[in-house]
Amino acid sequence: MKNREQVMEDVLMLLGRVSEDWEYGGEITAETRFFADLGLASLDVVVLGTAIQEHYGRVFPFMKLFAELGERQIPDIPVGEWVDFIHKQMQVTESEVVSAART
Repeated sequence: MKNREQVMEDVLMLLGRVSEDWEYGGEITAETRFFADLGLASLDVVVLGTAIQEHYGRVFPFMKLFAELGERQIPDIPVGEWVDFIHKQMQVTESEVVSAART
């Protein structure tokens, strides 16, 4: 299982791949926000989500995350929170697989 730092590296690498046509030229950190800082559109986030799912070979419940995001006063998400969500979902998925294998 990948640790959080490895997931961050993967996300930054994938952001770099899908960001070639973006106008943002600064450093991307855990605090960098998708919409306010990177200037992403909803479609960009969907493309990134798809790239992440293809990279890990699994489906993540991004719709749940987007629903929570829509309820916020400022609907934006920092890269670090995105990474935390992916890392947590990978742990849940792997835990379920281990539990199922034991029964």
